[in-house]
Amino acid sequence: MSSEKKKKLKLKKKKTTLSSLFNDNRFLLIFSFVMAFVIWVGISADSGETANYPISDIPVTMDLSEEAVNDNLKVVSINGLPVDEFKASVRVRGNSVTVGSLTKSDIQVYGSNLGNIVTSGTYTVTLMTRQLGLKNNYDIVSLNPSEVTVVVDRNITKEFPVESLFEVSTPSDYYKGNPDFSAKTVSVSGPEQSVQKVAKAVVSYQSDKELTSTTVIDSLHIDLLDEEGNIIEDDSLTMNPAEVDATIPVLMKKNVPVSLVCENEPTGLDMSEFVSVEPAEIEIAASADVIDTVSSINIGTLNFNELSYGKAYIEYEIVMPEGVRNLNNIEKATVKFDYSKFSTKSFSINSFEFENTPEGLAAEYSPYSNALVRVIGPKSQISDLTSADIAAVVDLTGASIGSTDVTVDISLKDHDSCWVYGTYQINITVKDAATVSSRSESDTDSEITSGRIQDDTNKDD
Repeated sequence: MSSEKKKKLKLKKKKTTLSSLFNDNRFLLIFSFVMAFVIWVGISADSGETANYPISDIPVTMDLSEEAVNDNLKVVSINGLPVDEFKASVRVRGNSVTVGSLTKSDIQVYGSNLGNIVTSGTYTVTLMTRQLGLKNNYDIVSLNPSEVTVVVDRNITKEFPVESLFEVSTPSDYYKGNPDFSAKTVSVSGPEQSVQKVAKAVVSYQSDKELTSTTVIDSLHIDLLDEEGNIIEDDSLTMNPAEVDATIPVLMKKNVPVSLVCENEPTGLDMSEFVSVEPAEIEIAASADVIDTVSSINIGTLNFNELSYGKAYIEYEIVMPEGVRNLNNIEKATVKFDYSKFSTKSFSINSFEFENTPEGLAAEYSPYSNALVRVIGPKSQISDLTSADIAAVVDLTGASIGSTDVTVDISLKDHDSCWVYGTYQINITVKDAATVSSRSESDTDSEITSGRIQDDTNKDD
C-alpha cells in the first residue's frame, strides 16, 4: 500500500472517532455543562458587576529584624492575646466572581514597622495587607484593626519548687506530714518579663474532713503567685507540669523510750545511778500496723570493756526503724556517766590459767609476760579489790602447735559492780605436751601471782 493511501486511511479514522464522540449522548451532556460554565464565567468577568465582601479570621504576621531575632526576641502578644490567637479582618471589593472565591489564605496581614525594634518592650505597630496568589482584580478597602499594641520579649524558662497551701486537719493523736508531690518542681516558660513576675508555684487543697490515714489526691492544678501572693493570670506563660498528684502522709503518734544495749556490764551495777540517756524518750509516728510493733528506739550498744574511767559521755546516732518517723527531729542521743562514786585500780598480772587445751598439747608463756589490767567500779568495791580477786584465763580451744598471741579473759571475783577496761593479750607457745616443763604449764590449782601497781583515780585518755 502506498504512503498516500495510508495517510488518507489515517485521516479517515480520526474523523470517524471525533464524529462518534458527538454521537454519544453522555459526552454531549458533559460537554454542554463545561461550555456553559466557561461562557458564564466569561460573561460575569466582563459584566463589570462588583461586590463588597468581608473576610475575617486572618492571622497576623510579625517579622522582627534579623538583629532582634539573633537576640532571641520575638513578638509574644498582640493587643494582650498570644500571637497565634490574634486575628484581623478585611473588607474587599471587586468583581463579584473573584471576590466571592477569596479566602483568608489569599490575603496577608503583617506588621509594617517592626524593623527598628531591637529591645524588649511594648510597641505600637501599624498593620498592612498584601494580596497573595493570582487573583488580583479586587481591592482591599478596609482593615480591622489597622493598628495594634505588641509586646516584644525573649522567652526564658525558670524552675520553681512546688509548694503546698493545704488546709487539712487530723485528730490530736495523729501526725500529718507535708504533702509529697508527684513532681517536685515546675518549669515555667514564657516572656522574660512575665516569668520574672513569678515568685512561687503552689498547690492548694482544702478539706473539712479530718484525715486518719495517708491520702492521695489526683490532678491538682499548680498556681503561679507573685510577690504579693496574687495568682498570676497570663496566657503567655506555660507550665510543665501544669498538674500534680499529692500524697498526704497521716500516721499515728506515740512516745517511746530510748534504749541502750549493754555488753560486759557488771551484773551488780545499778545502771540507773550510773548511766543516763538524753533524750530519755522521743515521739514517733508510723502507720497503725507498724507503730504497734515499736516499743522503744534502740540507739546502739555500750561495751563496758571499752568504757574508760572518767569518760563523761558518748553520742549515738538515732536511727529510726523502717516506716517510722522521728517527730522530735533529734538526730543524736547522748549517754552520760556519773563517776562521782567511782574510782579505778590497776594491776600487773603475770600468771595465767589455760583451759580447753587440746589433747596431747600444752602451752607455756614467758615468766616475764604480764598484762596491765585496769578495773573500774564503785569506791566501796574498788577499795578492797586485790589481785586475788582477778582471774586471767586463756581459752585454747582449737589451738595448734606454734607461737601466737592470744586474748586473755579477765574476770573479777565477788566484785559484781566493777568492770575491766580494755582487752589484753599475751604471747604463748603451744607444744607437744611431753616437751613442756611443769613450771610453764599452768593448771587449775596454781595461784595467780600479781602485783598491784597503783590505786589510780585519774581519768583515762
